[in-house]
Amino acid sequence: MRVLLTGVSGYIGKNLYESLHMEHDLVVVSQYKQIYDDVRWIKGDIFTLEDVTKAMEDIDIAIYFLDPTKRSSKTMEASYKDMNALAADNYGRAAAAMNVKQIIYVAGAVEDNETLKILRSYKTPVRVTHTEIKRKGMLARFQSARRDDVRIIRRFRIPKSWTLEKFTAYYFDYYKNVLPGLSNVEIHEDSYYLQGAKRDLIHLKRRTALKNNDRQIFDIAGGELATIRDQHTGTLEFRRMLGTEEIMVCIHRYEPSKPWLFYQLLQAPFHALTMRIFEVDMRIEKFNEEQRKGHTENK
Repeated sequence: MRVLLTGVSGYIGKNLYESLHMEHDLVVVSQYKQIYDDVRWIKGDIFTLEDVTKAMEDIDIAIYFLDPTKRSSKTMEASYKDMNALAADNYGRAAAAMNVKQIIYVAGAVEDNETLKILRSYKTPVRVTHTEIKRKGMLARFQSARRDDVRIIRRFRIPKSWTLEKFTAYYFDYYKNVLPGLSNVEIHEDSYYLQGAKRDLIHLKRRTALKNNDRQIFDIAGGELATIRDQHTGTLEFRRMLGTEEIMVCIHRYEPSKPWLFYQLLQAPFHALTMRIFEVDMRIEKFNEEQRKGHTENK
């Protein structure tokens, strides 16, 4: 069979390679070339849906596990729980789209229940290993990497009635008012300019249809705070998690233009603070909707 692994450099991956490579064709998706000559290497990122979908082509069995020390960017502004949820959602979506026969999940992580719920929300059958490999998710915020890029993953619970389009519009309205008189968002057709003191800090170009209630993708196309490279365009993604009232907001491959110390000490903490405040806003909106609904039902 043709079997997909997410990596063979970690403890679990090495043992799976040793067990499988003599009898099956192994495909590995990774950002960096693998040391083994008898595997097919797909350059890609498990946190990017398009990369995982490409890797799933002609796959019979996809084995899912996430290395607890997974290193995909220099800076990881994300909890392990949210990173795992995003990777599992990519696996489930891609396997369903590519008609993979089965996903095998390596049990033993703290997040087993949520991971299995996400994987099984799509049509591909999921089998769980009887043997558990005990592991606990842990991530260093700042890590060594080959590029000065950033990955940010945040998960928000939203009011039940909200569409992804409404959430995205609310997100940009929030940024517009985060620093009254200083912050602003200008929208010209598919271009969104996130501004500070009337200067274009980030230019986003919308790639998906505005009415798309599944995913909204914006390419980072310019701005004073972004470094743009032909082969490494950063993206901002809004994703509706299937069967939930949750939205994933993800920034992939973003490369700051300012010195790295500036990003670590100023830009990253400011962004983290604004997202915490935004999360509180979402909780208030959700609470208010539930209160209005309860009041209407009581009438």
